[in-house]
Amino acid sequence: MLEQNAPFLFSALVLAGGLAAAWARHILYAIIGLGVSLFGVAGLFLLLGSPFVAAMQLLIYIGGITVAIVFAMMLSIAMTVAPAPRNRLKALFAGVCAVAFGAAVLPLLQAAPFDSRAATAPHETWPVAGIGHALLTHYNLVFETLSVVLLLAIIGAILIARSGREPAP
Repeated sequence: MLEQNAPFLFSALVLAGGLAAAWARHILYAIIGLGVSLFGVAGLFLLLGSPFVAAMQLLIYIGGITVAIVFAMMLSIAMTVAPAPRNRLKALFAGVCAVAFGAAVLPLLQAAPFDSRAATAPHETWPVAGIGHALLTHYNLVFETLSVVLLLAIIGAILIARSGREPAP
């Protein structure tokens, strides 16, 4: 029973975390919503027969990125400033965009040929050596660009944290 409902449970986690991240009034709650959503994505990877990618999702995105964002927010002034009031027009526009995106993606998902053998043969579908080889050959530019983005995020957090302080004499 649980195995049949697991994709729906993890999908619900992704959606609930995404909604919590989008609608949270406080930045820390938005980060927690992001972590819940990423945990659901890791569960979906696990159900797709890829324990390595699921583990990397947990280690890198939840353990690294989310914690780095929490530290950046703790260092910045955003933790002490009251959140701005909601703009109903922006919320309505975001809702319309979300519905339009869902309406565009739903037919694509229904037409996609999902392979049910992926859950039964995880080592044949996502070999760790194949993922590593692809990251260092075909997707080398994407892999290196992600490291530059992380470096810029860290530099940005330091600059935001230092912007309100007086220079040392």
